[in-house]
Amino acid sequence: MLHHIKSVLIGMTEEGLDEPSSALSYGISLARQANAHATIQASSLKVVMGSAFVSSVAKGLVNDHNRRLRQLAEEWAERARGDASAAGVTCSIETPHLAYGDLINSFVTQARVHDVSVLDAETATINADRGLIEALVFNSGRPVIVVPPEFDEFRCQRIIIAWDAGARAARAVSDALPLLKTAESVEIISVGNEQDLESQIPGAELAPHLARHGVNVSVKNLVVREGGIAGTLQEQAIMTNADMIVMGAFNRSLLREWILGGVTQSFLQKSKVPLFMSY
Repeated sequence: MLHHIKSVLIGMTEEGLDEPSSALSYGISLARQANAHATIQASSLKVVMGSAFVSSVAKGLVNDHNRRLRQLAEEWAERARGDASAAGVTCSIETPHLAYGDLINSFVTQARVHDVSVLDAETATINADRGLIEALVFNSGRPVIVVPPEFDEFRCQRIIIAWDAGARAARAVSDALPLLKTAESVEIISVGNEQDLESQIPGAELAPHLARHGVNVSVKNLVVREGGIAGTLQEQAIMTNADMIVMGAFNRSLLREWILGGVTQSFLQKSKVPLFMSY
């Protein structure tokens, strides 16, 4: 069923932090199983001097820093090429060295012409990859898989759908349908308070639709527990050994959520399984 996926964008941003990438091995695994082409974009964040009055010493330090990051990204890209080749995956490599805004735009442009993008999850409050996740989820028009650390192989045997009957969740389910049809089991999870769940079964209307597509689906409603909606869903994913959570992204800026809190932010920080996100 993965034959619907023909192109996978795998992204990373080199910031000189020497962080491992689960997205690379996970994305290559997905491309191999789908017999898809992988585009590996190993970007490096270019520091741009904003003043004409910066000393020559400072300019030299910045130039050295930029050269180092670009070299690290190119080295990472060559290792990635070797990993893809060893897995039997055809790939193309790009190593853009751009200032932050241009780098984000480059990723978004690429994501729009791929079936799915694969990125590393980031727990830090503010860094380039968090901005990249937000940009691709909200601006690319294509689904994004966010991969937590040490989750190196693509699997979709057991999938949870985070369902609130909203438009974003419906879009995520539609985008994820090739994966849902492949899964051994799909569980539609709705989380709410006891009063709401007594009067309705939010996932009941979605289950017949998925069953008509050949999805092996079940429905479960959960009363929200400590940790909120995100914590309740994460606990269920761990209990059922889920391979993935499919969810629609909340339509407010992650920058606001860094300040105000929110479900999307909680998922990105704490998820123990990959997130398939659409907007």
